[in-house]
Amino acid sequence: MTTRSEYLCTSALSEREALVLRYIVQHYILTANPVGSRYLSKRLEEESISAATIRNVMADLEEKGYITHPHTSAGRVPTDLGYRLYVDGFAKAEPLTPAERAAIHRQLDIAAPTTVMMRDLSRIIGDITQQLGIVTAPEILGSRLERIELVQLSSSRLLVVLSLDSGLVRTITLEIHQEMGRERLLPVVEVLNQRLTGLTLLEIRASCHDRLRDVALDDSTQIVQAVIASNQRIFSPGADVDRLAISPAQNILRHPEFASPEQLRGVVELIENQEMIIHLLEEHPGEENRVEVTIGSEHSDERLKEYSLITTRYQNGNSSGTIGLIGPRRMNYSRMITVVEYVARIISDPAQDR
Repeated sequence: MTTRSEYLCTSALSEREALVLRYIVQHYILTANPVGSRYLSKRLEEESISAATIRNVMADLEEKGYITHPHTSAGRVPTDLGYRLYVDGFAKAEPLTPAERAAIHRQLDIAAPTTVMMRDLSRIIGDITQQLGIVTAPEILGSRLERIELVQLSSSRLLVVLSLDSGLVRTITLEIHQEMGRERLLPVVEVLNQRLTGLTLLEIRASCHDRLRDVALDDSTQIVQAVIASNQRIFSPGADVDRLAISPAQNILRHPEFASPEQLRGVVELIENQEMIIHLLEEHPGEENRVEVTIGSEHSDERLKEYSLITTRYQNGNSSGTIGLIGPRRMNYSRMITVVEYVARIISDPAQDR
């Protein structure tokens, strides 16, 4: 695997080499067709560069590893190294149109439950970029408790409901061998909310015993003790939280890179293997206000060598998640980065661009 540091340590290109490489990458992104010296000669007539010189420059770029040529064509296509240099040195912001921004705001309901918002976000990104839109849930341990409720399910089971500032609702069942009506649960609920609301789940897990150990509520004490004893299980992410939303596959399947049955199968396997995608996002989560681009062989997993990943972080209350897209290495990086950056920004601050 070629690492990011190895890419960035590559010696700089001459001005002429950079110009030719930029034209090759841009043309290949737009057309998916290898680029030949004849095409470049026509495009670079104003630069007064002869066809022979262009062929020599292309040969130099290929020798340095920035371009290569398919066996069936005399034209050249970018390598991962070529894409990397293009993204880091040549790609420019490509602003969304007012109509595109308005459409995103119209389709996105920030106040919706988190799982609904995640699904809508992935679909919006997938539709506008024609790639796989991906969104992870806010990291629940950083969410603050807004309200805790207790519901008696049976004589031996109690439902604990946590409402979090990230919009998530966490539920878990406790075994309580003590039947209690709503009127007897209310004092317990009141004390739990007084002692725990406003804290992150991580803070509650660390201090639950200290915050509740002095509570004595007659026969309700057993419930409080059960909450203390089970606090690591109650105030945890839990398997019931949807961790990932992925947009439908029809957008990415339109790209010629996935025309063959084998390539199609690879996309389907990628979508079905959510654990692999989650692991990928954990490796490259991005940062808030900064977009990270990972190209082909930069991935640690060999199965992802044909894909590029673009990610950033979004803020939801006191928690954050990852938002981005997966697509073929041949993509309009300028536009893809703009979309991911814009959508993350309006989730973190819904008042923007209204």
